[in-house]
Amino acid sequence: MTAYTVAIDDTTAAWRTVDWIVDVVDPLSDSVRLLTVSEFYGEALARSEERLAAAEKRIRTAHGGLAVTHVVTGGPTTDRLVSDAARGDVLVIGGNQVHKFVAAVRGRVAERVVAHAVTPVVVVPEHWERADGPVVVGVDGRSASAALSWATDWAARGHRDLALVRAWAVPVPVEPYAAVYLQEDRDLWSQGADLELQAALRAVGAVQPGLHVTGETVEGHARDVVLRSSRGGSLVVVGRRHRTALGGFLTGSVGERLMHDGHAPVCIVPEPEHTDAGAESEHRSEPSHAEVR
Repeated sequence: MTAYTVAIDDTTAAWRTVDWIVDVVDPLSDSVRLLTVSEFYGEALARSEERLAAAEKRIRTAHGGLAVTHVVTGGPTTDRLVSDAARGDVLVIGGNQVHKFVAAVRGRVAERVVAHAVTPVVVVPEHWERADGPVVVGVDGRSASAALSWATDWAARGHRDLALVRAWAVPVPVEPYAAVYLQEDRDLWSQGADLELQAALRAVGAVQPGLHVTGETVEGHARDVVLRSSRGGSLVVVGRRHRTALGGFLTGSVGERLMHDGHAPVCIVPEPEHTDAGAESEHRSEPSHAEVR
């Protein structure tokens, strides 16, 4: 059972979220809450209600027995979406694929919501292309094991294949002479990626032994490798590394690249919060075995 919160506004991307929900929702067990956030000087309430009613009608036409509600609530938009999403399991928002520098400067809603949400966020791009391919998840060795677990559950529930991708690259040296030594250790970086991928494959097999899973290691920057691997995928799952939209822009976040340039929906999964000091200390000192970023 999954409780979806779906953000609806007057953009093309927002209506793509409705199409995506129609495709993936299970009418026997899931629920959908359609949400429009009205800023202080926003549009008229009647117009917001009309749009939500139209979205609800579209969903109910496809799934008559599905539990669907809608609400207009007050802003600011990002804070309200993050707050309301915590009431459900998954937040679904549209991704307007504007230039990434403009998005970083303006603080585009999708980036800000993803940076602060405590639940998984599915961003459906305005240029979304339906595909029946596997659920693609990027694997790395420093954090975000929650993303691998979420992707595994999603693939099993939707009877999809799961494709694990581990990108690796020789680090860029700070000093010119260091490049020689780093290249000599190139095989070690490749082997390390292989070991992490095998660990992730074993972890998936332990919890979902009947799931069809593939895995590959690919040399290259993670943001480029995962984007290429996402072509034909039904969903791409990555973990959240950055806490601000600008941080992702400056450091080349994989999620940022997928939201701006991808054609598949991307789910960004935060690591679970730790509520006690001991757990937080342990979380900081010991990296996870599988990272998706």
